Amino acid sequence: MPESTTTDLTLHSLLQRDDVRGLVFDLDGTIVDSAADIINGMRLTFQQAGLGTLPQDYFPDNLHGTSEGIMRDILADMGWQAPTDFSPLKAQYVQNYSTLGHGTTQLYAGAQDVLNACRDASLAMGICTNKVHASALAATHKVGIHGLFDFISGSDSWAQPKPSPIPLLETIRMLGLEPEQCLYFGDTSIDAECARNAGVRFVLHASGYGDPALEDAPRYFAFSQWSELLGASTGSVNDIQAQ
Repeated sequence: MPESTTTDLTLHSLLQRDDVRGLVFDLDGTIVDSAADIINGMRLTFQQAGLGTLPQDYFPDNLHGTSEGIMRDILADMGWQAPTDFSPLKAQYVQNYSTLGHGTTQLYAGAQDVLNACRDASLAMGICTNKVHASALAATHKVGIHGLFDFISGSDSWAQPKPSPIPLLETIRMLGLEPEQCLYFGDTSIDAECARNAGVRFVLHASGYGDPALEDAPRYFAFSQWSELLGASTGSVNDIQAQ
């Protein structure tokens, strides 16, 4: 198990429940803000493929899918012709994204303190993301949180990506726990659907990337700022909601 970093912070009561032994987190839009790096990687890839140039202020509706899913939605949004074979485009994007080195990716404010406190509380911790595994490892190393997690799962770690329950269930299995012992933190309807399909309580980071379908998605708990997960809960946004 990774070493903890001792803190004097008190976790929110949600994270001290007797029936919560493990926490699994989405990455992009949940723990880290990586939107600029993702979009810049897509922009460079489309330019190299001769498909077109994304406007500098462009922000896609989909930042929660796999790289292929995001690219397909951007192509449709821009009215550009999608290639018959996406494999070269995906490979080029992964290479471009890696070359960018996660230069603008950063932790959401307060996330480090909460993650440290969760580790100090001996909670098992994993990541289940639709990033490819190598990119997930690189991003967590870049922002200095890699050593806090017992297991990191990417979209290419299993036969299917989220919203299939397989990635989340397998990540929980690798933590040595059962779905009912865990919480899953995410920011989009894909995360909410994955959690529901896996029978895992969903915790929404309401200040993440989101998407229209998220509005009606069930959640067990919601927070807007990571600092809300420390200390006693106050305010309606922190109310625990039955799924």
